[in-house]
Amino acid sequence: MSYLKDELYQLVKQDSSIFNFVQDIALDGLWFWDLENQEHEWVSLKFWTILGYNPEELPSTASSWQNMIHHEDLETVLQHLQEISHKAETNFNLIVRYYHKNGSVKWLKMIGLIIKSDTGKAIRLIAAHVDITDLKVKEDLLVRCNVAASVGFWEINLSTMQPIWSHVTKIIHEVSDDYIPDIHSALDFYAVGNKELIENAVTKLLKTGTPYDLELQIITAKGNLKWVRAIGLSEFVNGICTRVYGTFQDINQSKVLEIALISEREKLENVILGTNAGTWEWNIQTGETIFNERWAEIVGYTLDELQPISIETWVNLSHPEDLKKSNEKINDCCNKITEYYHIECRMRHKNGHWVWILDRGKITSWTADGKPLMMFGTHTDITEQKLAFERNQQFVKQAPSAIAMFDTNLHYLAASNKWIDDYKLNGLDIIGKSHYEIFPEIGEDWKKIHQNCLQGVSQKCEEDKFLREDGTVQWIEWEIKPWFLDSKTQGGIIMYTDDITERKVTQEKLKISEQAFRGNFENAAIGMALLNKEANLIQANKRLCDIIGYTENELKKATFKNITHPDDRDLDTTLYHNLINGKINDYRLEKRYIHKNNSIVYVILAASVVRDDEGEILYFIFQVVDITALKNAEYEIQTLLEVTKDQNKRLKNFAHIVSHNLRSHTSNIEMLIYLLFQENPELESNNILQLIKTAADNLTETIAHLNEVVQMNSETLANLISLDLYAFTEHAISNLKVMAATANVKVQNHITAKILVKGISAYLDSILFNLINNAIKYSSTERESFVKIDCYEEDKYIVLTITDNGLGIDLKTQGSKLFGMYQTFHGNPDARGIGLFITKNQIETMGGKIEVLSEVNKGTTFKVYLLSAQK
Repeated sequence: MSYLKDELYQLVKQDSSIFNFVQDIALDGLWFWDLENQEHEWVSLKFWTILGYNPEELPSTASSWQNMIHHEDLETVLQHLQEISHKAETNFNLIVRYYHKNGSVKWLKMIGLIIKSDTGKAIRLIAAHVDITDLKVKEDLLVRCNVAASVGFWEINLSTMQPIWSHVTKIIHEVSDDYIPDIHSALDFYAVGNKELIENAVTKLLKTGTPYDLELQIITAKGNLKWVRAIGLSEFVNGICTRVYGTFQDINQSKVLEIALISEREKLENVILGTNAGTWEWNIQTGETIFNERWAEIVGYTLDELQPISIETWVNLSHPEDLKKSNEKINDCCNKITEYYHIECRMRHKNGHWVWILDRGKITSWTADGKPLMMFGTHTDITEQKLAFERNQQFVKQAPSAIAMFDTNLHYLAASNKWIDDYKLNGLDIIGKSHYEIFPEIGEDWKKIHQNCLQGVSQKCEEDKFLREDGTVQWIEWEIKPWFLDSKTQGGIIMYTDDITERKVTQEKLKISEQAFRGNFENAAIGMALLNKEANLIQANKRLCDIIGYTENELKKATFKNITHPDDRDLDTTLYHNLINGKINDYRLEKRYIHKNNSIVYVILAASVVRDDEGEILYFIFQVVDITALKNAEYEIQTLLEVTKDQNKRLKNFAHIVSHNLRSHTSNIEMLIYLLFQENPELESNNILQLIKTAADNLTETIAHLNEVVQMNSETLANLISLDLYAFTEHAISNLKVMAATANVKVQNHITAKILVKGISAYLDSILFNLINNAIKYSSTERESFVKIDCYEEDKYIVLTITDNGLGIDLKTQGSKLFGMYQTFHGNPDARGIGLFITKNQIETMGGKIEVLSEVNKGTTFKVYLLSAQK
């Protein structure tokens, strides 16, 4: 029919509408491009409408369609055109992604022809476009479905016997995407025993076209064992195989689950046979029920005797009281409150008596709208266990020990009266209630013990602390064991406890006492020893060994009698025998030991005896205090006292002589001044002579005070007298009047009259003089200086304060040396560093104390605490 082709060519030449029809209907766009002037091109209207554009709005230029091509594909298109134009080929075939006006992607297949000149130069390009978007979407969906279902494809190139694997097939084999298998390496992936199966199947497929569908195991490139489903198909033409292909699917997860399910089914069947249990299966929606023969046998029937069987069969045989409980538990399962159905119930036996049944079940499937559909369960005859359990309940209740019996949910089944008493549960109905409800304070450690016991693990503890909810502590000894309905079925746990709180408290006290004794014994600052009733050493602490120079082992070989000074043995022995004979319970004496180095050690020995309840001697306790240093010090002190007494006696005599002689001289000075004024009355107005007279009077008074000190005995406090603080302050200010005027220092006395303190006149004079003198002496030339004197009452003291604004003292560096002897702080050439030392001692001699507050270049305040004479 080639004339039709020629005829069509002629019609196209004669009538352009035929060409328009072809390019509009048969194609999704036609493109003609001038390669010599690449901005010139012609694109059919349908091309633009497919991409959602109005052709009249777009220029026919290369940039128009290039801007619409996906950026990843544009480079490929241009490169491909460039390569074609320089090669002999004139045809090309590309799939290109274009952007639709609405932003979506359009897949267009481009089939092109390069038109060349006589010289072979590419001058024009004509191309047709076919919209394959739907095909690509379906292809992408298929790929994703295959990936999701883990289904790959394979094919064998029969000319080269080269296997071709899809992307998913390579994923299943865990190889890279650029992996190229051969026929041998492809078969080598199959596990031992599986390789022969696939080889035979492929051979039959090639020879006879017999398809195969096998579940096999492969070992992946990463060494993982995996179940796969391999399907092989072939195509034959005239008895010759022209194509071999198939699918390859990862079924490892489902296969593993299938194998596990089969294993579980086998286990379940064995369990049912082994436990001799009846089984039931119930369609909750229709009431259709299936029982096995054992189910009927438990209640004395055969299945034939129970026909027709339905859920009513079970209802009619159930005890009315138990039926109500059973319905409640089934409803809980239907409402998904609980997952499992579990109840002990009674069923009427064919002979008329009641049989106890352990009924267990679970809803195994649901309807599409969420309603319960199928429920499966078992019946176990527990009549004998029930009777045995009732006997055990009575035994537990009447047991003299604290015993409780629980089911597998830790609900009380029975408890002895002792249990009720020990845990103060009198008046509470605990049967059927959770152990954790009765004792909410039970912690996770106990719950773990209970769960272990429900797994068959028995445990016990001789002493354990149980912290009650009210904060009290109860010590118990306990043991917990599982109990069984039969030789295999655990019914729960049974617990025994014994309240050992009182015993534990006693042990704790004893332990603490022993630890305290041991600590005191080993670390005591005095020597300690334990002796048995034969007076042999049991133990000696380190301090005792240090005192007498012997090691503990050496003391165990020797006796304390041997190291006792001979002159002290008789008294020590007598007291020791009186202790043994019960005449005394302990004794204490001062004695001497002979040190290992033969020196004499003075000690105070305290000995006591420890007896048992029958009065028998358990051991002796010796305590030894080393007083050797004390004895030596006592001797030295006694010697020093003798010397001091003699020196004091001499000092008193010296003071009497000085006081007497000075008093004679001052009397002569006073007499001379008196005679001078008598003979020359006009001299009484001379200031210098008046100051001399005042100084002489003060010297006389000071000597008088010194004489008072000399007359006092050593008990100074008992000889303190009441002194007028104001008068003494005025007296000191008067003595320092010239010095204050010279230094331009204002001295202010704010003490009121009649403030009485206890003291010694000479000491109080000296204290005031020294402190005021220092305040004047160390005044500042940079400001107007003052000294303020005041007092206030505090407890038993009158606190005298002397404040100045002078140079001050750095207490951080010099505070600790302030009252030391011969300590000076400002570098004055006339400073001797003795004044504050004497002042502090005088204050303390009168029962007081002194404090100081000072800041450099701001001033100082001395606080003198003097005993008040007003209380």
